Amino acid sequence: MHRQTVVPPPPPMALQRLVEACRSSFDGSDTPPAADVVSFVCSMIDKIGPEDVALMDDVRFSNEINAGGHQNSPIITYKSIYECSNFTITVFFLPQGAAMPLHDHPGMTVFSKLLVGSAHVVSYDWVCPRVCAVAGSSKSEMLAEKVLDREFTSASGAWVLFPETGGNLHRFVAVKDGPCAFLDVITPRYSPTSETQQQFAFYKDFPYELHPNVVHSELTEEQKRRLAWLQEIDEPEDLRISNLPYRGPPIE
Repeated sequence: MHRQTVVPPPPPMALQRLVEACRSSFDGSDTPPAADVVSFVCSMIDKIGPEDVALMDDVRFSNEINAGGHQNSPIITYKSIYECSNFTITVFFLPQGAAMPLHDHPGMTVFSKLLVGSAHVVSYDWVCPRVCAVAGSSKSEMLAEKVLDREFTSASGAWVLFPETGGNLHRFVAVKDGPCAFLDVITPRYSPTSETQQQFAFYKDFPYELHPNVVHSELTEEQKRRLAWLQEIDEPEDLRISNLPYRGPPIE
């Protein structure tokens, strides 16, 4: 009897085109992409939907693991859709009420887009030159300016943070009406074992009024509302993240 060969389905066209766009656009350096490249990649990301990234695997895992587990923090899942030496494409899934704590992406440009649900995003950039509340302390608070404080949905489109601007330090929370999932395209590729790439860090934010006299300038009330002190902290003990395999069609 002749055994029929099973041919895997082709990758979703939108996802394949996004990968090809990133291949042609990113060289793996920590220099931010040019404006025309940013616009081009964002236009490709905006064509991606939940059906393109096998999102139902995340939904099933979340329903099985997080159901009834109110005594523990909900588990955030992530999976790598595609990675190479120059960039990675990843999907994060946050159950209802889950939060990714305030963290940075040193030296990296990150494109993000909500695929389903909605998330509240707060992001900061460092005030340059970096102003410290307590000079000489490794755990001193450093002054940052708020860039984003708003809710995103799948209709919001892609947004971008750069190594020094655009809200490189950010926190996002799945709002109370349900889970959310978002796509990240990160360049250069994050390498936690790299000897040259700075490792990402977690932070806690405090109101500007904590040290109001450190900044020797006249500030308006509006400017004060945009400022906060950020202190580096250890990874939160209640942060629970699980890696899932990508089971969608392979990328060519």
